[in-house]
Amino acid sequence: MKKKIILFVVIALIMLSGCQMRGLSGTEVMASMIEADPSATAYYMETAYEGNESDPFTMKEWRMPDGRYRMEMYEGEDLAYVSLYSDEGSVTLDYQEEQILTYASPEAATYLAQTPRESTMQMLEAMHDHYEVEVKEETSLLDRDVFVLQLKSKQSNNDEMEIWVDKENWVLLKMDLAFDEEWMTSEAVMFELNPEVEDSYFVVDESLDFEKVSLDELSALESIELSEAQEMATYSFLTPTDEYHFFEASTYPRQEDEIGINLTYSDESGQILFSYEVFKRSDPLVAVFGNEEEVEIRSEEGLIIWDESL
Repeated sequence: MKKKIILFVVIALIMLSGCQMRGLSGTEVMASMIEADPSATAYYMETAYEGNESDPFTMKEWRMPDGRYRMEMYEGEDLAYVSLYSDEGSVTLDYQEEQILTYASPEAATYLAQTPRESTMQMLEAMHDHYEVEVKEETSLLDRDVFVLQLKSKQSNNDEMEIWVDKENWVLLKMDLAFDEEWMTSEAVMFELNPEVEDSYFVVDESLDFEKVSLDELSALESIELSEAQEMATYSFLTPTDEYHFFEASTYPRQEDEIGINLTYSDESGQILFSYEVFKRSDPLVAVFGNEEEVEIRSEEGLIIWDESL
C-alpha cells in the first residue's frame, strides 16, 4: 500500500512538472489578463503614450485593493486631467477648462470617465478572438518578469500588436500596435507594488475653485426628426427601407465643426431593432479590426462587421 501511495505521488509530480515546463499559451495569458480583477493588485504606474495621430502624453495611476483609484494625465509637463474613484463615486477634474465633472450614475461614469488603459483593455477584449496570439518570449521589464505576446490578425497581413504582461499580477505594462501607417505605443516607465498613499489622494481638493458640471447633462443628446438630421448634415446618408420605422435621431459634435448622427429604427409596434451612426469621412475606407467585409449598398461602398458578441 505504501509503495502504491509513493508511486501515485511520483506520477503526480511528473505530471505537474510537465505542465510547468509546457508553460502558458498566448491565448491563456491573454485570457488571464482580460479576466484579472484590476483592483486585486495595489500599484502605482507611470506610462508614456505615443502615436502617429496624437501628441505624446503621460498617465500616472494609483490603484488600491479596495477599488479606489486616481489617474493623472499630463500633456508634456502640464497636468490636464485627473480622474478619481472612491466610495463617494467617480469624478473628473479638467485642469484645462477648470471644471469638476460629475456623473449621475455609476454606468455613466464607467462609460464617460474611461481611462486610456481601460479603453485599451476593452479594445483587446473585443478584438483578441480575431488574432493569432503567441508567446513570443519571456523577459523582464522594470525588473518584472513578463510574457511578451505577439498578436497577428487572422485576416490582414499588416495588422499586428505586441503586448508585455506582468507574470505575477497580469498587469499590462507595454503595448506596440501597428496597422498600415498607423502606430501607437504605450510603455510603463515606473511600476511600484503596494505604494503608500494618503486617503486625501482619492478625493477632490477642496481648495480648487473649479466650476461643477454634470457630464450626464453635458453629453445628453437632443432627439430630433429625420428631416432635421438630413438638413443639419453637410453630407448625404442612406436610410433603411420602409419595412423599418424611424424611431429617433440625435447629433453629436465631431472635428472641424462637423456633426455625426445617431439613427435608431424600430418595427411597427415601436420595438427597437437597431441603431447606427453616420458621419462624413474624407479618408479612404480602412479596416480597423481585421474582420471587416466590404459591402456595396445602393452603389455606396462600405465596410461591415457582423459579430454576435458586439
